[in-house]
Amino acid sequence: MKGIILILVCVAIAGAQTQPVECASQTNAPDAVSSKSAGGTADRQAVPGVAAQIQPRRAAPQRSTFTCRCGTVDAAALTAKANSQEVPVLTALPGSFRFNHVLLRESTQFSSTPSGTLSVAMGRPGNGTDVISPFTLRNPVLNSFWYDRPGPPQLAGAYDLVLFFQASFPLGDGAASNLKDGTVSWEVCGFSGTPAPSR
Repeated sequence: MKGIILILVCVAIAGAQTQPVECASQTNAPDAVSSKSAGGTADRQAVPGVAAQIQPRRAAPQRSTFTCRCGTVDAAALTAKANSQEVPVLTALPGSFRFNHVLLRESTQFSSTPSGTLSVAMGRPGNGTDVISPFTLRNPVLNSFWYDRPGPPQLAGAYDLVLFFQASFPLGDGAASNLKDGTVSWEVCGFSGTPAPSR
């Protein structure tokens, strides 16, 4: 009889050693608090026997509300008597703003006259290509677009975003556009992150 009990104990120990077990289900100690808190993170401070070098998990940082802003820029807005023009789209974005994504789309194709190249980019004023690199317009594909998840500019204060149009011809005469048709739709989505601590 003792031999059968000994065999059953050995089989139980061997079986327990080969079965993977989730850490959250190991709450055999009667005085141990559940290893999963209401927020889903481990509560290692309440579990005895945890090595000192293992730090308890910090609470997840609070994210501010996810927002999307969008709009359009028509060919009629491109009136600069130059080969490039910045069109303001967003003002006073906080330096802590983090992009989820940016979408630029040629929703209405730009006219083929005057002939030449035409592109659009997005960025800060004076440096209109630091968020989205130039994207060629007048594509033969209907509804061509550029989608990206850019990193934010490394800034502490507020900043503005512009669409930067560049062409191989003057965009306008100072009062009216040289382009007859065309629309660029834009969308900027993201949230305000926690500012980096000062050093």
